[in-house]
Amino acid sequence: MNELKSLDWQSLLETLKGHATSEEGRTKLASTAPLSSEAQAIESFNEIDEARSVLAHGRRPFMESLDLFPTWHQRLERNATLKPMELRDVRHFCLEAIALHETLKPFSSPWVTQVFKQLMKADEPLSAIDQIMTPDGDIRKDASETLFNLSKEKENHIRNIQNTLDKLVKSHDMDHVLQDKYVTNREGRWVLPIKSGMQHSFEGIIHASSQSKQTVFMEPKEIVPVNNRLRQVDAEIEAEVERLLVQLSGFLSSLQTDFKKTKELMVQSDVRLAQGQLASRLNASACEFSKDTIELHGVRHPLLVLQNEAVIPNSVVVDRKNHVLLLSGPNAGGKTVLLKSIGLAAQMARCGLPICTDEPSTLPFFHRLFVAVGDSQSVDAHLSTFAAHLRLLDEATQVAGDQDLILVDEICGATDPEEGAALARSFIQAFSRAGAFAVITSHLGALKSGWEDTSGVVNGSLEFDNERGPTYRFLMGVPGQSLAIQTAKRVGVKPEIIEAALEHLSPERKKYHESVKEIEKMKQQLSQLQDQFLEKSRQAEKERLQYERLRKQFEHDREQMLGRTIERAEKKVETMIQHAKVDEVFKRHGELQKVKADLPEVVKTPTSQQQKIESAEDFTRAFPPGTKVFAPSIAKDAVVQSRPNSKGEVVILAGPMRVTVLWNQLKPPHHATNPTQEILRHTKHYSVSPAEGDRVVDLRGLSVEEAISQLEIQLDKAALGQEDRIKIVHGHGTESLKKGIRTYLSRSVYVKKWYAGNSESGGGDGLTWAELA
Repeated sequence: MNELKSLDWQSLLETLKGHATSEEGRTKLASTAPLSSEAQAIESFNEIDEARSVLAHGRRPFMESLDLFPTWHQRLERNATLKPMELRDVRHFCLEAIALHETLKPFSSPWVTQVFKQLMKADEPLSAIDQIMTPDGDIRKDASETLFNLSKEKENHIRNIQNTLDKLVKSHDMDHVLQDKYVTNREGRWVLPIKSGMQHSFEGIIHASSQSKQTVFMEPKEIVPVNNRLRQVDAEIEAEVERLLVQLSGFLSSLQTDFKKTKELMVQSDVRLAQGQLASRLNASACEFSKDTIELHGVRHPLLVLQNEAVIPNSVVVDRKNHVLLLSGPNAGGKTVLLKSIGLAAQMARCGLPICTDEPSTLPFFHRLFVAVGDSQSVDAHLSTFAAHLRLLDEATQVAGDQDLILVDEICGATDPEEGAALARSFIQAFSRAGAFAVITSHLGALKSGWEDTSGVVNGSLEFDNERGPTYRFLMGVPGQSLAIQTAKRVGVKPEIIEAALEHLSPERKKYHESVKEIEKMKQQLSQLQDQFLEKSRQAEKERLQYERLRKQFEHDREQMLGRTIERAEKKVETMIQHAKVDEVFKRHGELQKVKADLPEVVKTPTSQQQKIESAEDFTRAFPPGTKVFAPSIAKDAVVQSRPNSKGEVVILAGPMRVTVLWNQLKPPHHATNPTQEILRHTKHYSVSPAEGDRVVDLRGLSVEEAISQLEIQLDKAALGQEDRIKIVHGHGTESLKKGIRTYLSRSVYVKKWYAGNSESGGGDGLTWAELA
């Protein structure tokens, strides 16, 4: 009975999946199914609303790289060495993961924050790939010092060979020997085209001949040694490239769990963003759930909205007292569209999708939908259209309950009107006894009356304007007329046919038609008044909700702004103190005293030391990296080096000893230290000018190993002093020192990013700036 296709559900899902950017996202959206509880649906509403907020503030991040994810990830799981083209796919994945991370960064809502925090730091594998490969998938010649030297040697050998061969080609002594004046390559050897029969007049090695046998390709004896070395260099380059690929693949294999988790988050994000895009296009809204009421304000058919049709919204209210809505009205007046709109709203709500209505709308969380819409004929089951229709209705009477929705279009309409009306009334009574919500359309006149107040059935109709035709506006509590003759006029049936039909009507029926016209006019007037009242009520409620949201947002923004202001002020004071090295420098920084005077008392006496520390977040606020603490486990004061990780562990530095302990095992330091003395103690091995304040590490003249050892010590001190960046002077030389230093910086836990000096930052490529994490 669950024929959702006849509700246009599959067409809506096709539109929905078109908003996804990955094949897996499209597959998940195409198989959208009802959730198991109201709580899950509400959670889905909230997450889609967060996705809509993300979309409203920037471009939608793409997840196209996910389509190739299984290929390279499966090879990483087998510890295989990735090929350059596969590494390019990994790079594409990393770029899209970083783009998603940056897109979500400004938001603090629950779902967005959860995804943001769990995404891997894809800049690390991206940096590792970019160290050896270009964006196009080619191996960089400077991927390693060995590869750089081999590439230079190869270029020199080729240049020398070309020069030698060029001289031979241009030599007049070679005119009678050469078939043509050009240089080519055969089997990896550089050769000249020699006339067949003249090879004995030219000293060299034959490597091939033309198809016509008129030309032999010979390697001159002068370049044989160089060609031999060139082949050897090619082999060494190939071995070095393989070594680099093996090394990089090993590093990426260690991240395969992070890759898989990030891929799942990207698929989830792709799905939610696609749902958010559709909800925005439909101007859809989350509904509330109620076991006893269907209350839809401004319900619309989603597909008509997507087609930019002039859709007439309708409001429908059905409760437990009258839970069977019997729709009647003119042909082509909108009954089936309204029935489908209600059915799609119910199905979308079950699946956690915002529904195509105005706020606030209410629906039960239906367990099942029973749908009998359209032609249900089954040739295989030897059932006619009417027989199949009856079977669907019978199935509904057997299993439907008070948490189900039954949708029937033209109930028992394809048979004798008298018998069809009798059957329809029996089925409707059965639906009512079962307590199920139902929306049923019919043209059977006998069904429009005879319902007692306790029957659970309420009439409804679609309005018809005698002058303009159907208005598609829903009228509650009033049965509608089929108005076959008016419909015939509207679709252009010949006037003589219409006149003849009117003559066939009985006098009573003619009088009835006149009465109906008067009633329709009254209904239209009442409908207009009702619409005006409902519109004003909705507007008032919308303004109230908007005011409440703005009030809450103001309170939240005020707290955030105050917190950020205080935090910036504290950081500014600390930075100025760290940059001051002697009392005279403090005097030059008159701004320091001004800033301190402007800070609230809560800044001058940090509350982080006074507050009770009950969580890792409290600990981070009270003891950020660089702060002194006392470690009872080693009975020493130490300096905090990191924030608590997911296990609650903190790295501390006690003298030369680096220790990992739980944050709740650390205490405030036993003795306060003069800030100026503490700074001087940690900075006595380098000088900082008050104007610049950047640590300068000069590594010129050292080997790569010695330089990295010295650099690690200086980075440790810089991190301890909470410095933002350091300047590393290495010069140019053979560039091996520069490459070794930058490779180390790319993998150092201290370094957020590094960049070469330039005209703006100073120093050119002979120095490197490192920004600390």
